[in-house]
Amino acid sequence: MTVLNPAHAAEMFTTLRRSGTVVHHLVLHTAPPVLLERIDSSWEYPGDAGRSEAVRVHQRRRAVGYHEAAAWLHTDGHVIDTTMYTTDQTLQAALALLHTIN
Repeated sequence: MTVLNPAHAAEMFTTLRRSGTVVHHLVLHTAPPVLLERIDSSWEYPGDAGRSEAVRVHQRRRAVGYHEAAAWLHTDGHVIDTTMYTTDQTLQAALALLHTIN
């Protein structure tokens, strides 16, 4: 889940922690040019250029919000820089990090 509003994140994390839930906030960071490259090359709906482009437009807007929120996200969470990672490498890095903090 992506939460870019620090007040919303704090409210959710506080509620979860008060209920006894262990929360691990992982931040998957990608350098801005690489993130935009990944967005531009994605096809969420193969064979449907219009729907795929609509998703890319939404993702580009969200990317701006992510980069604006990066300072507090990187302070509050465990950052994994995925700039040079494949999807599988990102998963492996997240699992390795979770094993070290559990």
